[in-house]
Amino acid sequence: MVSARVTRRAVVRRVRRGTAATFAVLLGGVCWLVTLAGPASAHTVGGVGPTNYRTTVTVDPGVPGVGLSVVENGSRVRLVVTAGVPVVVEGYENEPYLRLDGHGVWENRRSSATYLNASREGDDAGPAGVVDAAAEPEWVQVSGVAGGRVTAFWHDHRVHWMGSVDPPVVRADRGSRHLVAEWTLPLTVDGRDVRYGGRLEWVPGPSPWPWVGLSLAVLVGTVALGFVRRAGWPLALALAGLVAVDVTHSALIALANADGRLDAFFWGNAVQMVVWLCGLAGAVLLARRSEIGCYLAVSVGLLLAVLGGVPDLGVFVRSGAPMVGPIMLARVLTAVTLGAGLGLGAAGWLALRRQARVPAVSVP
Repeated sequence: MVSARVTRRAVVRRVRRGTAATFAVLLGGVCWLVTLAGPASAHTVGGVGPTNYRTTVTVDPGVPGVGLSVVENGSRVRLVVTAGVPVVVEGYENEPYLRLDGHGVWENRRSSATYLNASREGDDAGPAGVVDAAAEPEWVQVSGVAGGRVTAFWHDHRVHWMGSVDPPVVRADRGSRHLVAEWTLPLTVDGRDVRYGGRLEWVPGPSPWPWVGLSLAVLVGTVALGFVRRAGWPLALALAGLVAVDVTHSALIALANADGRLDAFFWGNAVQMVVWLCGLAGAVLLARRSEIGCYLAVSVGLLLAVLGGVPDLGVFVRSGAPMVGPIMLARVLTAVTLGAGLGLGAAGWLALRRQARVPAVSVP
């Protein structure tokens, strides 16, 4: 005869399973709702994701105390000036747009560039009663001096492709490299005209199949963990590794922001931070052979695959990505996140099914 203690253990086990399942469902539901509400994207820099357009500076006058570069995957221009060197940036109608001096950076409210350059799309030319390229500039300070230097960032639409459709030369042959445009950015430095220039090119991306293959290999390897008899530690390591990969990927993307890197990381990953914490908690519970850990592995794995892998699938076919480091690293991190995330969802479910097959014993 089986003791009543065994029966009580079986009942407690069923209650724990129900509680764990409810918790995991609630976690997933909350994260999905926040995601659908449109959180700040953690996988774009300056509003641009993976792209085949590449912007480079090819004409640098070498003016002492002045440095201009293209940053954020071609999305913005950065101008760094030694404090005290007066510099004026021209807008799209040859009007004064920015002024950098010993006090900081100033914007001309009468310039249409002030409003057009506020976003990558450039869809707001400013109020009709205010914008006037021929009017006397109306300067408004937007930043100060830091470390003896003055720095300005803006979306200059002369240096990146603005069309919603690729140019004809690209559409005719997407598999070859093309010069799309040569751009010029005029400045006035201490009363002297200075012109920086560069190239906007189309650089075709690679075949996606090697990276799809890597994703599938990681997926199969992770699913196999669900068939291991004592899967607690293997699944715990896989779950902790997935969290580490996604944190690394998000940090490298945030570092590509020319300014506000900490803001980009924390605000851009508000939802994922909750998932990361739940993933680490799930790894600890898995190591302790808790069923709740299996439920968390399923929820966290699938959520990270959707939040951290799917948005970056473009790196499989694009030549440039908005992150610090080589594009190859972006592809590896994306493939691992997608494969391991989906694999953990399946492996956790398999582990739960195996545990559920343990017969519940009752007193006759």
